[in-house]
Amino acid sequence: MKYIAMLASVALATFHLLTGFAGVFESFTHRNLHLLLVIVAATAFILSDQSDAASSRRKVMMLASAAMLISLIYNITYGTYFANRMAYVTPLEPVSIALALLGMAGLLAVAVLMMGRAFGLIIVVFLIYVAVGQTLPGAIGHRGFGLSWIVDHLYYTKEGVFGIPLGVSATYIFLFVFFGSVLDRCGGGKFLIDLALALTGRLRGGPAKAAIVGSAMMGTISGSAVANVVTTGAITIPLMKRNGYRPHFAGAVEAAASSGGQLMPPVMGATAFVIAEFVGRPYQEIALSAVIPSFLFYLGIFFAVHFEAVRRGIVGGILGPKIDATLMKGSLYLLPIAVVAVSVFTYSPMRAGVIGVSSVAVVALFYALLQSELSKLPSRFLEGTAGAARAMGPVAVACAASGMIVGVLSLTGLGLALSNAILGLAGHSLIAALVMTMISSLILGMGLPTVAAYLVQAGVTIPALIALDVAPIGAHLFVFYFAILGNVTPPVAVAAYAAAGVADSDPAKTGWTALAISVPAFVVPFMFVLNPLLLMQGDWVSILVSVATAMIGVVALAAAIVGCVWTRIGVFARALLAAGALLMLYPGLASDAGGLAVILFALWISRFRGGTPIPEIKADGEGAK
Repeated sequence: MKYIAMLASVALATFHLLTGFAGVFESFTHRNLHLLLVIVAATAFILSDQSDAASSRRKVMMLASAAMLISLIYNITYGTYFANRMAYVTPLEPVSIALALLGMAGLLAVAVLMMGRAFGLIIVVFLIYVAVGQTLPGAIGHRGFGLSWIVDHLYYTKEGVFGIPLGVSATYIFLFVFFGSVLDRCGGGKFLIDLALALTGRLRGGPAKAAIVGSAMMGTISGSAVANVVTTGAITIPLMKRNGYRPHFAGAVEAAASSGGQLMPPVMGATAFVIAEFVGRPYQEIALSAVIPSFLFYLGIFFAVHFEAVRRGIVGGILGPKIDATLMKGSLYLLPIAVVAVSVFTYSPMRAGVIGVSSVAVVALFYALLQSELSKLPSRFLEGTAGAARAMGPVAVACAASGMIVGVLSLTGLGLALSNAILGLAGHSLIAALVMTMISSLILGMGLPTVAAYLVQAGVTIPALIALDVAPIGAHLFVFYFAILGNVTPPVAVAAYAAAGVADSDPAKTGWTALAISVPAFVVPFMFVLNPLLLMQGDWVSILVSVATAMIGVVALAAAIVGCVWTRIGVFARALLAAGALLMLYPGLASDAGGLAVILFALWISRFRGGTPIPEIKADGEGAK
């Protein structure tokens, strides 16, 4: 099975490199073939796992994938017919209906295996609604649809399974996942972590700051919070513990920092490409709009760990690698990232992905020759190829399965009804609608991959925000941002729980601490919705002023959360800092001036009225408990 998995991985990579270079063919067939290759690879990887714990999972996966493959092969065989037929007008053959139902059932089962029962339950609820919704009263009901019509819409048009989400997966996403996976396996990931340690390791609380910088840089090549935790955290978490940070705090820092990786341009994980398609704007515009929010996200976490180091008396960093030696050893690994960053603003995302992969191959070949390790290069590329195929399984399945939800929303008009209901519940208040959207995004982000959490809401909450005059990019990024923060929101903070395993700390305590560290980041989406200047929409002078005030607000809020500036501060000073921060985060000259005055008063209190003495903690971890 491992050989089949590797062959499927190579076929998947070859398929996308060829189509990325020469262009895609007919979209229905292209998306079916993409999903088929992903399912073959994912199934082979799961079947190759011979552990007892996975035995039942292997059996279900084998049956579900077999059902999907039969349906997908049928679609590919008759792809030209389905692409050219008149949907809803030309009747479907009974065999087409039967194989569509078989394929959707298999897809649902695979989605449950990969993403959990919660995601499967959401899909089932939507499918039940499309079948019996005509019996429901009022605006929530629909006019009713026959089986053939439902199957046609959900499976044989571009409104359902093979719609925009899977189309993005089949064109853009894999190439960037492949780029990141190969760069990581060829040494780029290790270099980025070493560079982060070299830049920040000697600073106060250096390992924690290295975790933030390293996770941010790893986020440019990896869209998975958990993968980021495991790769970066394996190095930074033990260093943080040795430096004096408590185990649960070390895990929380890594979890919070790793979760923000999906916000980091130019790659931004998988969801940003889907956002570009839904918004109808170039991906370059989405990436540019995310620059300031991602910076503010990491700024808040960076100062939270700095103030924690001050509060606990952690005075020294670690003797990490020197910056000049680190750059001499691997600076060329920055070239592929720079190439992608430039290419994505110059060419189409597909072409940028191909160029990025090519640049990785050139850099990897150079270092292999330099280090006399040319014989290891093929295995590294194969590992990167297999890693990309593994990572694409949940993404492609989430995109395809979410297509059923999107299809139900578009067929029945449920999205409009729910959007109107949200507006009614919020009383047409923007703040109330934003809070409701935040809560739903966090809940979905706790248990679903970010792309799935976003897609569930794409036709429901986002139209409500746009109806309240929120800029489309701001509305989509708002949902995306909070779906990401679901990774550090208890009770299902998956990134925090992964970090707790590395830190050997209590998962619940790690999760709640990660949430506390991320509180400054929680206000950033409200900032850019209320102030589109933070999305690069406006003149540069106004943008710079808005960024400056937002930075002051984020840092002040981090100090209020931790309870420390240059010394520990009391409840009154913390309350003042929090109040001033919130005023600074709200756009407007009066609120900025008032917020700055309150923050300065709080700083005066903490500076000149004294604070709690802070004992020093040695860098070997003495006092860390």
